[in-house]
Amino acid sequence: MAVSPLRCALLSSALVVAEACTSIAVGRAATVDDSTLVTQTDDCAECDSRIVHIPARDHAPGSMRPILPYAASFPREVSDRSPQYSESDGRPATEPLGYIPQVLHTFAYWETTNPIMNEHGVGFGETTTEARLSAFQPNTTNLFYTHEAMKVALERCRTARCALRTMGELVDRYGFYGDSPGSGESVSVIDSIEAWVFQVSVGAKGKSAAWAAQRVPDGHVAVVANGATIRHIDVHDEDNFMVGANLFSAALEEGLWDGKEAFDFARMMQPDTMEVVPRYTSMRMWRIYSRLAPSLDIQPHVDPLAMPFSVRVEVPVSHRTLMDMHRDHYEGTEFDMRNGALAGPFRDPNRLEGGRGQRAVRGEIPRAISIPRTSYAVVVQSRPKKLAAKLGSAGVAWYASDAPATSVFVPFYANSSWGHEEPSDYGRGSMFKFDRKCAWWAFDFVANWMELNYENMSQVVLPAMAKAQDGLDAAMARMEQQAAAMVAGGQREQALRLLSEWQTKAQQDVVDKWWQLADYLVARFNDGFDNQCIDAGGPPRNVDRGQPSCRVGVPIGYPAWWLEQVGYDFDIRPHYVKPAGLTPPASFAAVQAAQAPAGAPWANLLSSPVWLNNFWSGTGVRGQAALANPTGQATLPVGTWDSSHALALLAALLVTPAALATAFQMGVRHGQRERLPDFYYIQQ
Repeated sequence: MAVSPLRCALLSSALVVAEACTSIAVGRAATVDDSTLVTQTDDCAECDSRIVHIPARDHAPGSMRPILPYAASFPREVSDRSPQYSESDGRPATEPLGYIPQVLHTFAYWETTNPIMNEHGVGFGETTTEARLSAFQPNTTNLFYTHEAMKVALERCRTARCALRTMGELVDRYGFYGDSPGSGESVSVIDSIEAWVFQVSVGAKGKSAAWAAQRVPDGHVAVVANGATIRHIDVHDEDNFMVGANLFSAALEEGLWDGKEAFDFARMMQPDTMEVVPRYTSMRMWRIYSRLAPSLDIQPHVDPLAMPFSVRVEVPVSHRTLMDMHRDHYEGTEFDMRNGALAGPFRDPNRLEGGRGQRAVRGEIPRAISIPRTSYAVVVQSRPKKLAAKLGSAGVAWYASDAPATSVFVPFYANSSWGHEEPSDYGRGSMFKFDRKCAWWAFDFVANWMELNYENMSQVVLPAMAKAQDGLDAAMARMEQQAAAMVAGGQREQALRLLSEWQTKAQQDVVDKWWQLADYLVARFNDGFDNQCIDAGGPPRNVDRGQPSCRVGVPIGYPAWWLEQVGYDFDIRPHYVKPAGLTPPASFAAVQAAQAPAGAPWANLLSSPVWLNNFWSGTGVRGQAALANPTGQATLPVGTWDSSHALALLAALLVTPAALATAFQMGVRHGQRERLPDFYYIQQ
C-alpha cells in the first residue's frame, strides 16, 4: 500500500497513520489567568516548519487576493507576502488557484505550515479528520483548503466568531477541499473571550462545504485528535453553535441523514470510526481528559465517539500545562511507551511507523501525543483584554520546533515582528539540508541522538528543557514589566519594539544552547559508554596513582531486566524471543519505581486510574465495553492476561449473558453520560 506523504491525513487502515495532529482548546475560566488557550502539533515528516511573519498591509480599492494551493514541503510558498517567502530553492512563484476580493486593510500575523495568531489575539489549532464527502486538488475546482481560509480570517478578524463566519462563508461560496482523498478538517479557534471548534468537509457532489462549529464552555477543555467531535447541534442556540448553509441539505442529498433522527455531525459526516484506527484518536483524547479531569474517571475507550466533546477542567491550567500535555507518551500508565519490548533496553518511548513489517504482521501501537515526526508544536495564548492593553500585545504563541517531548517552547508575541527585521533561526532552513542556522535541526539532532540511549540521555535533556522553559518564563516576566511601564508612559510603539527584539534574542539563545547540548551529548554518550569526564572539565587527574578523578569510558551495558527478558545466558548463539506477554521481568519493578528525571513533563500532572480489565483490545466491541463486574467476581489483575484469564472471562460471560448484551447497549456512541455529568452534551 503506497503511503502518501500528506500532512495530518488519517489513513483508513488498521496498519499505521501517515500524518496526524492533535489540538487542544481551553476556555478562559479553565486557565490560571483568564487567558484562552489553543494548541496544535504538526505531525508531518516532510513539512516546511519555518515560522514566518506576515506584516499588516493596506490595499487599493478593487484589489484581489490570490488564493494559493496547499503545500507542505519546503518551500511551501514562493510569494511576496513576506521576505522569507522569497527563498525559492529555484522554484517559480506559487501559482494561485484563484482570487477573491481583497479588503482595504489586513492585519499582521505569524504563520508556519498553518497560520498561528494575529495581532488581535485570534489564534488557531488544526487537525485533519476523516470525511465521507471528499474533494482534493487537483481533481476539484474548489478553492479553499483550511490553511488559506484561516489566513484570510486572521487578516480580517478581531474575534473568534468573525473568524468562524469568515471561514464558513469562504468555503460555502468558493468550495472546500481536503489535503488527501477522504479527509476533512477541524480548526480550533480562540480570542480573548471564547474558544470554538470548527469542523468541515466538502458538500454534496464534491461542491461547496458542509460545516459546523461548537463553542467550548468557559471552564472546559476540548480535544480533537484526527476525528470529528461535534455531535448533536442545537440550531436555535446561536451562543454555542454555528452551522454552514449547506450542512443539512448536503447530508440529505448524499443519503447520510434521513431528516428525521437527531442530526449527529461526527457520526454522519465521517466514516465509521471503528473502521479506521479507532484508538489512534481515542487514546490521545482519553489521556488529556483523564489528566485534566481525573475525578470523572474517564476510561480509554476504543471508539472515539464514546469520548465527550469537552470536559470541565478540575485544576486551572497554564501554557506550561499544555506544553507538558504535548510532551506525553502515556508515562505512568499501563500504556507507558517507555516500557515493553518495543521500547528496547533504554526505554525509548518513540516508535517506528509503517514499513513492510507492519503490513505483514497486523497490530497496533499506542499513538503518543509527541511523536518523532512532529515538525512543530504550538501553544497559543490569547490574553484578557486588560492585560493585553497593559502590555500592548494581545497574546503570545509558544512554538516548539521538532518533537515537543524534547523541545523548548519559545515565545512569539501577537502584533510583534522579528527583532531588527532579521529572523531568528526559527525562520530559516529546511529539513532537506543539515544547517546549524536552522532551529529545527538543533532539536531534531538532539532527539535523534537520544535514540541511542533514551533512558540515560533523558536524565540530561529533560532537566535542560525544564531549566530553559523556566528561564524563559522568568525573563519574560521581567521584560513585560518594562513593556508595561512603556505603555503606561505613552510609548506603545517602543514597547512593541522591545517585545520583538527580546523575543528574537531569546529564541536565538535557546537554539544556541541546544546546539551546545547536542555537542555535549555526542561527547558524553558514544560507543556505548558514558564519558563522565565531560562534566569534570577534561581528562582525568591522578590516573598514575590509580585514583582517576573521573571516568572516561564508563560502560552503560544492558540493564538486567532486559537481559532477563531476552534470555541472556551462556549459550553464545543468537537468541530469538518468543511472542511476548504482558508480564514484565521481576527485575523491572525497580525501574518502574525509580524517580522521574528532574523536569520530567509528566511528573506534576493529574491522572486517574485505568480499569484495564475493561479496556478491550479488539475493535469488535464499540467503546469501553465496561461490564461493571456484574457477577461480583474479583477483577483480573493488571498485566497478567494469558489463556487462563481469557477462559475465565469467557466463562463469566457465558454465566451472565446479559452482561455482554449490556456491553453493546451502553450507548457508547454518546458515552456514559449518567456517570460523567460534566460532559458538554446537547440533545436536539
